Amino acid sequence: MSAAQALRGLARLAGAPSAFWPAYVGAVAAAFAARRVLLLTVHGDRPWEVQVQWPPAADGGADARRVLRLAGDALDASPWLDRGGPGEGTALAMSLACGPVAAAEASVLVVLLAGDAPAEPAPLLALADLVADLPAQHLAPRPAGESAAADPGPAAGSRAEQLYDILQLSIRLRGEDRYMRAALALCNDLATRYRCDRVALGRVEGDHVWLGAISHVEKFDDRASATRELESAMEEALQQGGPVAWPDAPDSRLISRAHAIYARTQGAGHLLSVPVMLDERTVAVLMLERRDAPLASDETWTLGLIAQACARHLAELQARDRWIGARLWSRLQAAWQQLRTPRHTGWKLSGAALALALLVVALTPWTYRVETPMTLRSKDVVFLPAPFDGYLRRVHVEVGDAVRAGAVLLELDDRELALEESMAAADVLRYSRDAEKAQAQHQLADMQITLARQQQAASKLDLVRHQLANAQVRAPGDGVVIEGELKKNLGAPLRKGDLLLKIARTGDTHVEIEIDQADVHEVRAGTRGEFAFVGRPDLKYALVVDRVDPAAALRDRRNVFLAHARILSPTQGWWRPGMAGTARLDAGDRSLLWIMTHRTVRFLRQAFWL
Repeated sequence: MSAAQALRGLARLAGAPSAFWPAYVGAVAAAFAARRVLLLTVHGDRPWEVQVQWPPAADGGADARRVLRLAGDALDASPWLDRGGPGEGTALAMSLACGPVAAAEASVLVVLLAGDAPAEPAPLLALADLVADLPAQHLAPRPAGESAAADPGPAAGSRAEQLYDILQLSIRLRGEDRYMRAALALCNDLATRYRCDRVALGRVEGDHVWLGAISHVEKFDDRASATRELESAMEEALQQGGPVAWPDAPDSRLISRAHAIYARTQGAGHLLSVPVMLDERTVAVLMLERRDAPLASDETWTLGLIAQACARHLAELQARDRWIGARLWSRLQAAWQQLRTPRHTGWKLSGAALALALLVVALTPWTYRVETPMTLRSKDVVFLPAPFDGYLRRVHVEVGDAVRAGAVLLELDDRELALEESMAAADVLRYSRDAEKAQAQHQLADMQITLARQQQAASKLDLVRHQLANAQVRAPGDGVVIEGELKKNLGAPLRKGDLLLKIARTGDTHVEIEIDQADVHEVRAGTRGEFAFVGRPDLKYALVVDRVDPAAALRDRRNVFLAHARILSPTQGWWRPGMAGTARLDAGDRSLLWIMTHRTVRFLRQAFWL
């Protein structure tokens, strides 16, 4: 209420416009409890000029740079709230519809607050919207016979209270986070405030108006004839860019044909359509219906302020509640409009130069290389797994040892297997005796069951003897142990299939390449490239692909095609079979744009079957 009282005196102010601005700046300072308020104007290419400030004798050196920055921000978005950096405090900047100098291209009011802004800035922004509209309302031409100096007491007091009510309504609407709830709350409030039979709000999309909310009605049929006629009446106000009343005055030049049709079919006595404007753009249209009497002039004035105070929040909610495609299109349109303005020319030229450079680079031919994992392999590698579950008893070789065919490499503990062999042999003998006994007693069913158990015990006995025969792991051929540090694991448990040793021939090595199925069509026999090991990525070695396997293999849950490549560079002494790295294979020239986007395009084609 203190804000309304601070602005109340402006309604009683009389005299020339030059006397209004100092009083206006002082009232704004009192309303916001500000430490400083400045009114700035700009003329063409000239810098910002301070016309009025409060307090009059304030030193602006410390705040000059920030004030100029806020003035420019207010031209892009008004009102503009800036919380500032350390020690700067909070500030507001708002663009005014009129200024102290008629030739000024823009007028901006900058308010430097005394303390930090509250966590919820909605009340400050709502008050700023009303404060920015006051000069245009006060300095507007008055009807003949009306004067600001003539007995302004009651009218001025009611005008300030109306401003306070509008502020409260704006704050309540800013508490709504959905467009439909805010629109319905606005319609209900206006219907109660103006004693209307019905209040409707239509949202503007392009050149059309779509009914969004009706007072005290949660759901309505948007395909009904009444809805179509109501939307046509709202579009009539949208096309003429101003309020349209019905019945209209005899000397009025506004077209109200759609209003007359709607009033006749719906039995409405008096209609008033008011466009809701935001930055010279209509975002919604309000339609008020009342049977007994038309809206008075002061009610129409208050309704215009309500429309201005609620326009920004309604537009933000409407833009936010649309589907993502519509929101993206709106942002693109806003960016295009911003791009067409003459502001920030340097940044725009830099962006154009960057876009041109990217276009040139994207269309320039570039060597496309397929990057794949590679592994150095010997001609023949033998994997020796654990033949059964057991424990490691002895190890006779180490990594790097040369072995002969048939040589014992390691031994597994077979003592438990020997006991299992004895038990299995005893079971075979016992089931054999039980079968003979059942046969002698002519118990054929028991005999068949016993014979089956005998066969089961015999199979177990064969398995145990097979494991005993493989308790000593022997070399399948001549070679070198390349993997298997097992002497430090003596007595460790082993599971069947665990890799124990690798034996390889080192006389002939080649590169095994794993080509993803998405890139296999780019690689063929004769394709050249280079590879580097993980440990020495700075060293590159040439290779050429000899063949590509026709069938895919599963590696790490993905299909790959194995290719075998011949090494063209001299073999190094530090190479070891099994060393891994990365290979890059030349697949011809492509544009850089294709290289950067072909994987995305391929995914989209596969996902949407294009």
